Amino acid sequence: MHELGLARNIAAIVREHARGRAVREVRVAIGPLACVERPALEFCWGLVTENSDIAQVRLGFLEAEGDTFVVREMEFMEDA
Repeated sequence: MHELGLARNIAAIVREHARGRAVREVRVAIGPLACVERPALEFCWGLVTENSDIAQVRLGFLEAEGDTFVVREMEFMEDA
């Protein structure tokens, strides 16, 4: 299941770009020809982030075309 590797890569991207800021959600754009099963990716995201510094980060999905698979956006938590 390559979704586990994808989840690990997404987690690495989140950590790299967050630079210590708290992230609320990361959104991934997935096209119908990307050969990525969303339920499998969600499951793997839970495994990869469980008990980690990004355990609170939700994984969201955006529609894309073709074989697109890209981390599109991150939503950061506002400072209180």
